[in-house]
Amino acid sequence: MSIFKALGLNVTEAKSSEYLHLTVSPPQGGPTLDVVKPERDSKFYVLGMAISVHQFHQQQLRFLKEEDRRRFLSKLRYALLKMGVDMAFTPPNEEIPQVIFVSRVVYEEESTPNDLLHAMYKVRNAGTIAIFMFADRFGTPQLGSTFM
Repeated sequence: MSIFKALGLNVTEAKSSEYLHLTVSPPQGGPTLDVVKPERDSKFYVLGMAISVHQFHQQQLRFLKEEDRRRFLSKLRYALLKMGVDMAFTPPNEEIPQVIFVSRVVYEEESTPNDLLHAMYKVRNAGTIAIFMFADRFGTPQLGSTFM
């Protein structure tokens, strides 16, 4: 995982039950990525990002006609799938997502540092696309409130 530090990214160990759980972020702030190895003997890492949908954006989704809301969320889903990441909207089966999870699994044994970097950028860029799609459609929340 020294590859992330070599790039000048902030790497911190998260307190969790997993064998390894690192949080990776740019030094100037911005989207945070989690790198998780669930158990010591796990043969894979999960690189993931959780994007909290701001209350303002949730409210804006509620104001849309149902057809427009579904169209926007479908466009978002397809954009994320085109990025080659797994994704989930929570809570499941609700019309308005509160959190969007994007992730990619990297198999440990045959992976190179470039494979890890490729997965990191895929996940981070997919998360950034989600953030931008909400901001482009609905604007950004007022200063002083937490943005995604």
